[in-house]
Amino acid sequence: LPPPHLPHTPRTSRDVGLPQTMLRQMTKLKHHQYPRPLASRWMALTRQRRLASTGGPSREEEKNDILQGLGRRPVPEISARWLYDDYGSDLFERITKTEEYYLTRKEIELLEAESASMACFLDEKSNPDPEVRRVIVELGAGSGRKTALLLDSVKAISPKHQVNYVPIDVSEAALEDNARKYNLAGKGFKVTPFVNTYQDCLDEVSRIPGRKTFLFLGSSLGNYNDEECVQLMKLVCDNMGPRDRLLVGVDTPHGAHKSAETIEAAYNDKEGITAEFTLNALRHVNKAAGLDFQPEKFRHIARYDESKESILTWVESLEDQEICLKEGNKPVLHMQKADRIFMEQSRKFSIRTMNNIGTQAGLMVTRSWATDDDCHMMVEYQKDLIKDATKISDWIFHSLVERGIRGEGLLIKPIHLRHPFIFYKGHISAFYSDKALPAEAEIPGFESTEGKGRVKELADIFERGLDPEIGSEEGKCHRHSPEQAEWPPVKEIEAFDKGTRSAFRSHVQKVSGWNRLALLALEHEHMHQETLMYMAANADELQRSPIRKLCMQTDEKNAPAHTRSMAPPTALSTHNSKGQVAEVTGAHDVVLGATEMVERETGFVWDNEFPHQLVNVDSFAASTLPVTNSEFLRFVLDGGYRNPSLWGEYADMIDGSSKIEEKADQPASWLMNPEKPGEFQVRTLLDGPQDMSVAGNWPAVVSLAEAQAYCLWLGNGARIMTEPEYHLIFHQETLQGNSTVYDEAKSKCNSNWKYAGVVPVGSMNDATKVYGISDLVGNGWEWTATPFEPFPGFKPMPEYSEYSADFFGGQHFVMKGGSPFTECQLQRLSFRNWFQARYRYVWGKFRVCWDQ
Repeated sequence: LPPPHLPHTPRTSRDVGLPQTMLRQMTKLKHHQYPRPLASRWMALTRQRRLASTGGPSREEEKNDILQGLGRRPVPEISARWLYDDYGSDLFERITKTEEYYLTRKEIELLEAESASMACFLDEKSNPDPEVRRVIVELGAGSGRKTALLLDSVKAISPKHQVNYVPIDVSEAALEDNARKYNLAGKGFKVTPFVNTYQDCLDEVSRIPGRKTFLFLGSSLGNYNDEECVQLMKLVCDNMGPRDRLLVGVDTPHGAHKSAETIEAAYNDKEGITAEFTLNALRHVNKAAGLDFQPEKFRHIARYDESKESILTWVESLEDQEICLKEGNKPVLHMQKADRIFMEQSRKFSIRTMNNIGTQAGLMVTRSWATDDDCHMMVEYQKDLIKDATKISDWIFHSLVERGIRGEGLLIKPIHLRHPFIFYKGHISAFYSDKALPAEAEIPGFESTEGKGRVKELADIFERGLDPEIGSEEGKCHRHSPEQAEWPPVKEIEAFDKGTRSAFRSHVQKVSGWNRLALLALEHEHMHQETLMYMAANADELQRSPIRKLCMQTDEKNAPAHTRSMAPPTALSTHNSKGQVAEVTGAHDVVLGATEMVERETGFVWDNEFPHQLVNVDSFAASTLPVTNSEFLRFVLDGGYRNPSLWGEYADMIDGSSKIEEKADQPASWLMNPEKPGEFQVRTLLDGPQDMSVAGNWPAVVSLAEAQAYCLWLGNGARIMTEPEYHLIFHQETLQGNSTVYDEAKSKCNSNWKYAGVVPVGSMNDATKVYGISDLVGNGWEWTATPFEPFPGFKPMPEYSEYSADFFGGQHFVMKGGSPFTECQLQRLSFRNWFQARYRYVWGKFRVCWDQ
């Protein structure tokens, strides 16, 4: 028989219309002073193709768009989209073959010389792994021979495995033409085309397994204005994995290597093809808007502006004339001789400009290649993960702690089982210095002999944190940094932090790339950011003076980019038609831990994720939603914290006999309402305590011991999920064809700083497809009843041998998924978090399960 339904306050799993992400204001690059077209040439071509395939706007809307551009002052404009009809596209192909148009030839020259070097990632250097699955994602239908050169070099790295080539274009015909022309499938490539816009498909592309190289060739970035450059590259960045990269080919500006005249000649070929290409746009708008442009009464003008490093293109009137609508002969534009209409710009890029654009998009330049004469450049970007991590840590330490917890600030110790905040500020920096940087690396600000000695002293002071065994009489603890009677000055710690991060970023950018040690150190910081957030949530000062009133409105620029306020409450109504309980079919072998391929492609997994193993798991039943505060309240009000029979070996948590932890009579995430005796409130980070009328359908944040006591109180064989059962859910989804269900849930769930705390259960539309189980991957770490022990064949990692080994032994239990503050890079299915069963402060939730 299926297990009984949970006694519960009914709740909903519907999408509740969550608020939009609070984005930081984007700092724009300096804009050109010239008027710009309504869209760049490349975006215009994409839009034109898309409109042709989808029907697009009405003729009247197109007409209004054209008339609006012609009405612009001081210089009228025609959008670059009107450069392209069938004839215009043919003309552009002919332009690329003219003697003057050096751009295509130089890009081919560069790829012929350097494609072997470009094929490898920075961290691979000259020793690429032939077993890694490689994916080449090209933005555009393909750049012909140029793309083939790079693809062949990538294939040479992995001769035994298919390289997955993923071209993206709105034109299905363009994709089919390239497939026929280059016969990539016949050369051992897997071709996965997407007929779509970048915006609409990159999320799906990001879930294709393998290390990805995103390509944007053909100097196409030059047709984007400043905002569009950043928007495009940020779009790619947001869909890159930590070790993916973006390769962008660009034309360089004038200089000793290339004259302004050479650049200008490329847009003024002696055959007049470029001029015909520009003037053809007038014929195109005549058809679209019913105008009477006479192209023979205009001439093409393309000039290189050295100060703007851009080609600017106009059509210029050869005589006084009136442009009219054919219908009714209504005047639209009066032009005198030499008046111009602006058509497009074609920008040139220095490495400095590419650095600036990348910085705004969340990327950093890791390498660049150029032709011998510096005419063309290929720039490699990777995600600037250290900048993102630094931004979040700075916000935590400065805005949340120093400004939010007035008085002692960094010296406060909200949880007596942990060091004060100031320790973690130094500890993160010490870890970067000790684990990720070579011994000879110099820390800016500490270059002297005395400074190097002080770095060693700081590293010793901040080496390792606390995790005492709560249940032991003496509070036995692993080796850790001792408490300091007086911590180093905050200014010195900040200088140490700034210098260490600078050295680490430079090392990653110029030497190592995102290799194993770099990723180890980065994941370590992400985990401690979660530590800091639950410490802050337990600081009573933040509950008395909500941080939103103190700093979020005045210091919003320092907030993490994806932080939002808490979600609104959902209506408490009946759950979806599938019911509250899912029956998960078992008797299957599931994979626990990380496979070698996962390690190869992610670059790093912790030692406790290895080696992977197969475990047979029986069928079981699970609540489709986590237990909420409203449900847990019934347990509290029914005397759950006064009934030792429910607590077993953890009974000393509620009878006050523990010598190192406070007596528990409610979840640590709850407070008594000072204005309404007997009523509870729930802690938040930014908004102060919230009544159960708001927080009732949030997941109950409790320890494993509290969760198990709840299950015993519930009866009917209720229990906590195990680690193998967690994996079985996703294994079964894969068997049903939902191979990307974990990654899809990860992108939708409440994690990665989308909210500043937990949200109503089931509100993120992240339910698994077969079983309808919500909040498995986010909205709080999922407690399991599986002790944290090594897999058979476990070997401690040499770089950090004590990381896992010190915590085996049955005191700690595995947690899966993630919290609102878990970075997506940590949310791999093999990742194993762990805490003591008695630890009440971590962002941990649970759901009820039963045997079948």
